[in-house]
Amino acid sequence: MEIEDKLIIAKVLDKINLSKTRNKIVCTEFLTVYQKDIIQKELNKNKIKNYLFFGGYEEAEGNVLIIYPEKFNIDIVNKNLENMIKAIKIKLPKELKGKYTHRDYLGATMKSGLNRNRIGDIIVFEDTAYIIVLAENAEYIKCFLQELVRFSKAIIQVINYQEIEVKEVEFEEIKITVSSMRLDNIISEIARVSRGKSEEILSQEKVFINSKIETKSSKIIKEKEILAIRGKGKFIIDSVAGSNKKGKSIVIVKKYK
Repeated sequence: MEIEDKLIIAKVLDKINLSKTRNKIVCTEFLTVYQKDIIQKELNKNKIKNYLFFGGYEEAEGNVLIIYPEKFNIDIVNKNLENMIKAIKIKLPKELKGKYTHRDYLGATMKSGLNRNRIGDIIVFEDTAYIIVLAENAEYIKCFLQELVRFSKAIIQVINYQEIEVKEVEFEEIKITVSSMRLDNIISEIARVSRGKSEEILSQEKVFINSKIETKSSKIIKEKEILAIRGKGKFIIDSVAGSNKKGKSIVIVKKYK
């Protein structure tokens, strides 16, 4: 286990201890898919059951871990969720409709000086965006965004997570054929580059698996893992749909639109 992973687990164990000793509901910062996975394994190993992952809506990619005392039931926890998670709603004027992307909203929010793990998912529509944040940072982020020139004519407000308008994720389905599920093979086919170029992309730390940087070309990719290649897009390795006459695997990949 890497040092970074051990630190994440140590922080979670501290939160569990805090919940027990102070008899209160506590939560972490937002976790990546990778962090959530290793924490889930640790919770299972320690047979801890009084917790939930929550990111503002059911299909959220970024989640916080909420830990609560054993004597609390889930109804009490649900009533406290809005004290932990809020959203910033940005309503654009007509002249800016369709102008800003996810990257624009994230970049603007990051200029506030907060770490990325204080911010969850960002849901973008043509004229509206919802930035999910920790409740304790919500007012600060709202005030910061209001001072930016790009949002000077926008209506910006803090809302409860229940008011978030959820957008159905759209994908483009791609079929690729690979000799193996090695990462360099997958990158080469998805990004339409040579194997040598795929190794260069890896060495430049432009590849993420479940939000964690990956540099090993020999890494074996599994079904349902999320692969992001900076400058090329974000993908889900959906399934292996058999093999062709040459014995190569046919892989169904979904690219986020």
